[in-house]
Amino acid sequence: MKPKLRVAVAGAGFASGLHLSGWKRLQNAEVVAICDPSEDKARARAQEFGVREVFSDCETMLATVAPDAIDIVAPMAAHVPLCHLAAQRGVHILCQKPLAPSAAEAVALARALEGRVRLMVHENWRFRAQYRQVKRWLDAGELGDAVSCSMQVRASGLLANIDGIRPQVMRQPFCATLDRYMIGEVLIHHLDVLRWLLGPLRATAARSGRHCPAVRGEDHAVILLDGVNCWATLEGSYVSPGGPPTPSDRLELRGTRGVALFEGSTVRLCGDRDESIELDLAAGYGDSYAAAIAHFAGALASGGPFETDVQDNLHTLALVEQAYSLANSRPEA
Repeated sequence: MKPKLRVAVAGAGFASGLHLSGWKRLQNAEVVAICDPSEDKARARAQEFGVREVFSDCETMLATVAPDAIDIVAPMAAHVPLCHLAAQRGVHILCQKPLAPSAAEAVALARALEGRVRLMVHENWRFRAQYRQVKRWLDAGELGDAVSCSMQVRASGLLANIDGIRPQVMRQPFCATLDRYMIGEVLIHHLDVLRWLLGPLRATAARSGRHCPAVRGEDHAVILLDGVNCWATLEGSYVSPGGPPTPSDRLELRGTRGVALFEGSTVRLCGDRDESIELDLAAGYGDSYAAAIAHFAGALASGGPFETDVQDNLHTLALVEQAYSLANSRPEA
């Protein structure tokens, strides 16, 4: 029997519970340590998930427990230095998105780590059941050739409720501090899904804005994307009156033979045959994290490729940069 993959986790914030739950599902892996600048937060997570070792800094953790892999769930500003620390010790890396504050920094990191350790970006959106199903229909030829796609994410979470609370800020306080928010933090997921479904894309137009005074970055945006023989629109807003407090996605992918539609909790095929699948989105949220983690562990064990390896993710980051460049170049009226 092969020994278990020994994993260290860097970061004990909001997403760490989802990551630790994902690791807990695997029989061939074990989280042996967790670190966070707030040792109390790290200790609380360790007690919750039965992790033995707790540290307040990553360098000490890596030197002490010598893991096989590290799962970086720390804030984005820490991603690049933590990746370098891991590479210095030959530790393979699973890193939350965005990989780096800019595409240029991500490119530099990829070059520095090439041939030293393996790096996968934890981009869990494409592991969600609704998008895996649309991909299966596409690959099976049920839709024919993709022609166009529209994708939206809507939420009212940055609007103050009757108690003056903005649910999105309450849920993820870090979002208020980001200079890049709707495109760089939120729509980066959807850009990755669209690339994965449609193939290579480039952003040809974009607009963004900010209505919420509680955040620094943009809270709504729209992006137009061109592919080889198709196009897509991507729109996001967290200041949408009447929208749900937590984000809700919608996707309509039109092909030459059929249409795939995801709306609410239903993913549906309309074409030569019809199919409709009801999903448990609440369970699917945690399942997508677990699926990405299982893929990382499985590829390390087999030596197979990562679906969201660093080179693949650089294409998503390039789209993010294109969108910001286009949004910021809008001429004054």
